Amino acid sequence: MRVLHLASWHPNKVHSQLGNFVRRHIEAIPPGVKGTVLHAWPAPAAVRASPGSGDNNVGSNGPDTRMVYVKDRAPRRWRTERAYMGLIDELRVEGYMPDLVHLHIAADAALPAIRAAELWQVPLVVSENWTAYHDEHGRSFRAKEERAVRSVLQAASMHLPVSKHLGSAMAQFAPGTAQRVIPNTVDGRFVLPSKPRGADGPLRLLHVSSMVDAHKDISGMIRAFAEAVQSGADLVMDCIGGAGEGAGSIADYRSLAGSLGLNKRIRFLGPAGVPEVVQAMHAADVFVLFSRYENLPCVLLEAWMTGLPALATDVGGVGEHLGVHPELGTLLNAGDQQGLAQALVHWCGLKASGKMPNGPAIAGYAQERFTPAAVGRAYVEAYRAVLL
Repeated sequence: MRVLHLASWHPNKVHSQLGNFVRRHIEAIPPGVKGTVLHAWPAPAAVRASPGSGDNNVGSNGPDTRMVYVKDRAPRRWRTERAYMGLIDELRVEGYMPDLVHLHIAADAALPAIRAAELWQVPLVVSENWTAYHDEHGRSFRAKEERAVRSVLQAASMHLPVSKHLGSAMAQFAPGTAQRVIPNTVDGRFVLPSKPRGADGPLRLLHVSSMVDAHKDISGMIRAFAEAVQSGADLVMDCIGGAGEGAGSIADYRSLAGSLGLNKRIRFLGPAGVPEVVQAMHAADVFVLFSRYENLPCVLLEAWMTGLPALATDVGGVGEHLGVHPELGTLLNAGDQQGLAQALVHWCGLKASGKMPNGPAIAGYAQERFTPAAVGRAYVEAYRAVLL
């Protein structure tokens, strides 16, 4: 089976973390499925002129990857779409013949994906992880984006959202299209700690995110933490993240924590790589994610893979797991600071009484659903269903 992947988002020389979940999805697909990946992105002249600026990986291990950069000036979408069309034409001239076209994120590659499916007369599937679909996020599609999204979702044989919640939003654009939920996959370095977590001391909390307050409600989380401490809970928390465009101000969060007398209880550690995040998860007792909106956040799945229970808000697809399987942690309402404070007090009591959840059982739940092997199998099953 040959699958042509058009990745609207994918790590590149401009944004090294852009769509890393897309790359993990593609890499999870078993080697028996021959993948070719196309990605185009606006870039400054220095990137376009640098040696190897195409980032191509043709014929080596892993999927063949063809990546191009376009001028980073208006009209960016038109330039990017033209670049995808050029890559598709290159493949056609080479005699390439896919069995199926897979669009990852219905953004700049949406209309080129339709062209590719029509050119080769093969089915099209669309996987999605974009929060712009959601009304609670204040749907952010611009007019041209929305037309492209509608067109590609209606042209697709199947939608592959990461959650049922996102699937419902996609169905508004293309009612009746078949859907299969295929969740995000997790880096294999997120594993159970080699030794059981300590049973003594304060309840150790961990938060990992972009630290953008409008999205992750960091200020609300800090205030809830303060309320729990005032109620007698013995808590400490590490917060990882906070770099990049639009990120929250760590200085402001430190100031807020200081005003609430929490300087010795909350540490803001800044951005960290995977090894440091894994180490932090191994050292923590509970993961906290107080987001105002999400789809299916990878960091939550990563925490569960390490056996870490979570306190998380009922947004996006979070409740599809945490609301059905309470052994994974506690499901909260977004913005409910009092509810989070009460949950922190409750979990502090669980640790003090030696009644914390079974970490290996939490990890086992995650391994059944979020490993590359599990996600890869799900994609192959979806492909076969479309090709029947």
